[in-house]
Amino acid sequence: MKIVKKLLIIIVTVVLCFLLIFNVYNFVSIKILNKDLATFGGFAILEVVSGSMEPTIHVGDLIVIDTKENNYQENDIVTFYDVDNAFVTHRIISINGKEMITKGDNNNTLDEPTKTDKLVGKYIFKISGVGKLLSAFKSPFVMIMFLVIGLLFCYLVSTDKNGNPIITQEELDLQEFKDYKKFIKYKKKMEKKKGIR
Repeated sequence: MKIVKKLLIIIVTVVLCFLLIFNVYNFVSIKILNKDLATFGGFAILEVVSGSMEPTIHVGDLIVIDTKENNYQENDIVTFYDVDNAFVTHRIISINGKEMITKGDNNNTLDEPTKTDKLVGKYIFKISGVGKLLSAFKSPFVMIMFLVIGLLFCYLVSTDKNGNPIITQEELDLQEFKDYKKFIKYKKKMEKKKGIR
């Protein structure tokens, strides 16, 4: 049971840390540094908000794109800026040096021709359904509530019914050993002070 509790504490702590770091990094990149996109080693995460690429990519999925990619070909799924400077993720139907034609898999018509310098990155993979959950955590209120609940959970799992930390036998033995070493050190110091050898 103690192993399960420790494992739960580790999982909750890792998830909390990841969400906190992810949100802080996104906030700094987009709001303070005025970037359009927060990238991690050249990769970016975007939430899908339209069904234009279904059934390949669904609304609420998270997609990971490679913003360092320079080699684009027909049939690649790419993210680019549209005429309103919004992100669009569609499939390349045709491409020449400076212009490309794209289309959403679920759309009946082709997009307007787009300059290739509007490309942001190439689709790598998706994480199904996580977009809605992650966008909820972008709200400061939700993030603070989740942190409070997570910390409360960790506290409750790691303490007994009296609020004292749950200590394993190994930790107890180690503490007793440390206390014993301190006692011996103190005893020697006192004996030296009194001139006892």
